[in-house]
Amino acid sequence: MKKTLFQACAVCVGATTVQAGGLDRSGQGVNILFEEGSAVQLRLGYTKPDVSGSMQDLIPASPTFGQTIDSGNVSNSFWSPHLAYKTALTEELDFALIYDQPFGADIDYSSDYPLSQNVLGLVGIPGATTDVLRAEADTDAITALLRYKFDGGFSVIGGVRAQRLKASVSVPIAGAGVTPPQGGYRTETDAEIDFGYVLGVAWEKPEIAARVALTYNSKITHDLSQTEARDVIGLTPLGPAASRVSADTSSEVVTPQSVNLDFQTGVAPKTLLFGSIRWVDWPQTVYAPPVYTSLTGINLVDYEDATWTYSLGLGYQFTNEFSGAVTLGYESSQGNSVSNLGPTDGFWSIGLGGTYSIENAKISGGVRYTDIGDATANGTGPGNRATFEGNSAWSVGLQVTYALN
Repeated sequence: MKKTLFQACAVCVGATTVQAGGLDRSGQGVNILFEEGSAVQLRLGYTKPDVSGSMQDLIPASPTFGQTIDSGNVSNSFWSPHLAYKTALTEELDFALIYDQPFGADIDYSSDYPLSQNVLGLVGIPGATTDVLRAEADTDAITALLRYKFDGGFSVIGGVRAQRLKASVSVPIAGAGVTPPQGGYRTETDAEIDFGYVLGVAWEKPEIAARVALTYNSKITHDLSQTEARDVIGLTPLGPAASRVSADTSSEVVTPQSVNLDFQTGVAPKTLLFGSIRWVDWPQTVYAPPVYTSLTGINLVDYEDATWTYSLGLGYQFTNEFSGAVTLGYESSQGNSVSNLGPTDGFWSIGLGGTYSIENAKISGGVRYTDIGDATANGTGPGNRATFEGNSAWSVGLQVTYALN
């Protein structure tokens, strides 16, 4: 009962992840370690966010000056893959290998949005590039874990994580405030692989389907090489014209440390209560490309507060083959101005999942609705703000766990 129910719970919480708390995607779970014997697991989630807002255009040269401009749906849909293998090396020692994409972003705004404007083009300088405010960040992680089991249901967890990070960001409005004005800023990073670690403890009591697992994920520091480019004004025989200038620079970017607390217990025959708490130290994440900071005087990406994300659910075993679960999720709003490259602030969610067991396989599916919190983002100048309200996301997920023995 415990194993089957937990698969139904996990697909609600893990396979249907929405962008919550900055760039967070996979949740960095280690539940494969608690499968019996040897097993492989494949999970694929798909999330379709609907995140839009508006901002007053206060750029004097803009044809829409003074008007309120819609951003369009800025969050693109994304897939969340997860692949894991677990085996028992001895009666006391388990090994697991996990692939996931723990962090990511895929954001782009409408072409007429104020922050998508290159001021050189607005004032008629020939040669100015055109782009939109956008950001794409991708991570791939492989985590190798060991779990050693002691008497009394206690165990310790430890392992190493290799993570690859690559990013691309365009902020066309950047440079509008310098003299002479510049525009069309864009940065492209190389892919960089760096390492972190995982530590944890767990306790289980199978008689009542109880488990508590506490895991710590270290920060990972990436030293990124990047190319930063922007338009500058130059003189030609025909008059002023924009030319593209680029510089090879480097920046340190940290993906943040986090702590996961996962728990479950039987509360009645065939009934399981489960939940999780996740803390992510987002203020550790700062991206400050030197050319961008010289143009704007601010970081390209930073966060003021850590996030706390909670989930609580109830599962029920309807038959020997089928179990179902419902999960509620919540992340509190911080109330601060957020980045335009991640314009959300907290959420609540509800998920439904089911698991069907057939011979050595457990097939789980789930769907989740997320009400994304309203947010305020910085605009084109002091006192100018963008508002993002009434946003949401739908997620679906499929998971297959196959026992190898």
